[in-house]
Amino acid sequence: MELPTHYLITPSPGDRAEFLAALECSLQAGTRLMQLKGKGMGTQEYAELAREVIDLAHRHGCKVLLTGDPGLVEKLGADGLHLDSKALKSAVTRPVPHPYLLAISGHTLEALEKGEAIGASFAVLSPIQYTSAHPDIEPLGWGGLMRIAEQLALPLYALGGVSADDEQAAIQAGARGVAGHKGYWKG
Repeated sequence: MELPTHYLITPSPGDRAEFLAALECSLQAGTRLMQLKGKGMGTQEYAELAREVIDLAHRHGCKVLLTGDPGLVEKLGADGLHLDSKALKSAVTRPVPHPYLLAISGHTLEALEKGEAIGASFAVLSPIQYTSAHPDIEPLGWGGLMRIAEQLALPLYALGGVSADDEQAAIQAGARGVAGHKGYWKG
């Protein structure tokens, strides 16, 4: 798959109708690869929302990666799975078969090398700039992103303190583009 220059990571869903309307606008604006976050949602609630999101996204030619239970990927017709840094740390093998996409999140070269070893399709590296989501982690900066990108064959997306406005800087530093929702989520 040719990876786009942005990987939308949805904000946590609040009002379902508002979330789906914002997603529709984001898809119309060109999103073609996304992760459906389900933070704080129960498995059943997440699965119900994922069914709607997958149907809507596929109508726009957008691939959807789920979080959490790998079994939901095939069951719901998603395109892959995203492992956060904690799930990656505990993974010993690829949790979804090929040809499903497998994305990983990490903060270090070592974490991303582990993802590469288990057959990840692409990775999200963070934080590039300061972010309140990871106030305890020293930002890598564009130079840090470049050093890590040079050591991996795995395509990378920049995350953390970055937005759609940073796509060119991310690409110049060796990433495929930017991950996140700032500038991409039309809600």
